[in-house]
Amino acid sequence: MKGQGGVSGVGWRCLEAATGLLAPPEREVVLGDLAEMDRGAWRGLGDVLGLAARRQLALWRSWRPWAASFGLTLPASLFLMGWSVAASGAVASLLGEPAQARLLWLSLSRLFLVVSWAWMAGFVVGAVSRGTLWASVLGCCAPCAYCLSEWPEHGLSGLRLLIFVLPGLWGVWRGRRDLQLGLGWAVFFAATATLAPLLWGKSGCWLLWPGWYLAATARRKQE
Repeated sequence: MKGQGGVSGVGWRCLEAATGLLAPPEREVVLGDLAEMDRGAWRGLGDVLGLAARRQLALWRSWRPWAASFGLTLPASLFLMGWSVAASGAVASLLGEPAQARLLWLSLSRLFLVVSWAWMAGFVVGAVSRGTLWASVLGCCAPCAYCLSEWPEHGLSGLRLLIFVLPGLWGVWRGRRDLQLGLGWAVFFAATATLAPLLWGKSGCWLLWPGWYLAATARRKQE
């Protein structure tokens, strides 16, 4: 009901947009209640924003948002940017050199691992903290934006820093949709994660937990 009490025009559109911060089942209920109470668009907007803030604060009482944003997304973006540059640069320098076939294979394998770890980390972020995904997005974008701004001009494409982004986004989408992997894929990613400290030393040790989390929460076939 968009009557003359102020719930109309620009105010109403802002109010409807603000309800996008709420879970889908709440949106129609909140809009209906506000229209019936005829509180006015701007007072209603304040009510909706306050409700959304309380919902967000409640989510942060759990370990999940902290693990997804500060425990995974932020360090993962820094780690994967560095190894995206290293692996892609090694592949580019070895292409067309048959004598370096073994080194090329090793570099391609590392590039594949970067993509796999990015997908795995994205899946865990999407599955673990769906309601606070915005914090994980900021945790990824902030270091990426900073590194791109400082990227030296040596004729190298800044895209080499961001090879991991597309597989990471794909993983987030799958994680939000599926929440769990099948056991076979979960074991594959757990094994892949275990290679991190073996290939890249102690700096990759923190990448163990997403893979093991996927294995621990994997779907088992029903007997």
